[in-house]
Amino acid sequence: MNGALMDRCLVSFFKGPHSFTGEDVVEINCHGGNVISKKIIRNIIDSKQARHALPGEFTFRAYYNGKIDILQAESINELIKSETNMFTNKTMENIDGRISVEIGTIKQSLINLSSLVEYDLDIDESDADVTSNNEIASILNKTLLQIRKISSCSLYSNILKNGLRVVLIGKPNVGKSTMFNYLLGFNRSIVSSVAGTTRDTVEATLDIDGHKIIFIDTAGCWTSKDTIEKIGIEKTKKEINSADIALFLGEDDSDLQLIEKLNVRCKCIKVLSKSDTNTSDLYDLKISSLDGVGFESLLTLLSTEIKTIVYNKDVGSEYYINERQQVVLKEIIYKGEEIIKIIASGLEKDVLATLIKDLVDTLNEIVDPINKEDIINNIFSNFCVGK
Repeated sequence: MNGALMDRCLVSFFKGPHSFTGEDVVEINCHGGNVISKKIIRNIIDSKQARHALPGEFTFRAYYNGKIDILQAESINELIKSETNMFTNKTMENIDGRISVEIGTIKQSLINLSSLVEYDLDIDESDADVTSNNEIASILNKTLLQIRKISSCSLYSNILKNGLRVVLIGKPNVGKSTMFNYLLGFNRSIVSSVAGTTRDTVEATLDIDGHKIIFIDTAGCWTSKDTIEKIGIEKTKKEINSADIALFLGEDDSDLQLIEKLNVRCKCIKVLSKSDTNTSDLYDLKISSLDGVGFESLLTLLSTEIKTIVYNKDVGSEYYINERQQVVLKEIIYKGEEIIKIIASGLEKDVLATLIKDLVDTLNEIVDPINKEDIINNIFSNFCVGK
């Protein structure tokens, strides 16, 4: 502001409507570092010619100006927050409009069906061109199949975003924390020869084959009178119930009885600890944290189990859909199935036309909510400032 040189920058002008927001945009590329960028922003704000953007304002303007739909806007926010390659790739597909195109095709099918029913209202019921209720139900059934295909990806989508939980369990001082640290590559958990060192759960996240995997180191499972240790053991049991995979660490055959006592219902990989001194043929593999033996095999087995869960043939993995979109899709499926049920009872065409129009309006909530300010405000309020 006082004429002093702040930096030599590249200033780019994007003329609307060809910019991201659809409006005129000026972009300043300055040299790295927080000091210079903050100084430039502060001087621009002080000039009273601009203000700080609100959370998600640039993306909101792009939506408002018809450059993107709500689904694409949500995907931009999820891309910013993505932690793995797979999640990044799927959100990029949505930004590119993959699901939006699919939803658009489904919407057009419903609009065509609505037009067909409206046409029938305008002609005599004895006319040969009148569409029978069975034909309408058949067309609606085909459309619902397309919607179910997208909706079936909900479990895969949840795994993609929230990750799989892998819980480490076993008796105290069996080597869980040592294995946990070895897998992570740094000392995240306290390792000690004293039994019961870990009294609470400890979490850390790894990217394995592009998937978010959350490892949970737990308190050793044993009978204890110590109040804090008892709380830790109860937490371990809760973690087992919410885990996708359990890594059970034991030292001998008798330790395996603990798996049944803990009521482990998820996939359980049995790992023999301290294989340099312990022997057993009842475990899936053997490791030694002393020299790293068996850890490569452990990661390979883990990777196989992860792929088995993620790419289950009964789980759709073609699309990524978030929780809001899942709710809307389930609502559409429910409404569509109810329409098909009551068509058989000889539903009047004017009522049927109204119900199909409602299906179109519900489908719109995924990509372009009509008069749904609360939904739109909630979506953009979760953005980082200025994105």
